[in-house]
Amino acid sequence: MGVFFDYFRAATDDAAADVFDWPAGPTCPPPGTEPKDSAELKNIDPHVMMGTLEALLTGNRYEDITARPRHAATLRFSDDGGQGVLTVTDEFTSALAAANDDQIRALAHPWSQTEEFWGLADPAELTELLQDLRDLAVRATQHQHHLYCWTSL
Repeated sequence: MGVFFDYFRAATDDAAADVFDWPAGPTCPPPGTEPKDSAELKNIDPHVMMGTLEALLTGNRYEDITARPRHAATLRFSDDGGQGVLTVTDEFTSALAAANDDQIRALAHPWSQTEEFWGLADPAELTELLQDLRDLAVRATQHQHHLYCWTSL
């Protein structure tokens, strides 16, 4: 058993927080509701791993990135800590949306070498995940939406 992280786009924090009550996240809405445009990133957490990715992408200091008020900020979280919805900063969304395929491939290797991956990450697999996330960031930017992360144990 692990922690699941699905990244999705929504127009507002309230619209994103509504996903908290969905049984299996943004891809599994209640009857009569459309699924959210999302990307499944399995074990890629929005705080440490995405902060590290943003530092590699932008050259900004990790400490400055993680100090932003909306960096992995909690919108809703269950009392038992088993499920929640967190924010992703617009700065990260914009930087990721602007990245081309060559930049994504170039990011995957150094990101795979960070301690959070324990030396087990395959840069080719990370490239695919990053391309999916980048494409989601592009769509979020085009629709003037924000990115969010749904997490569940």
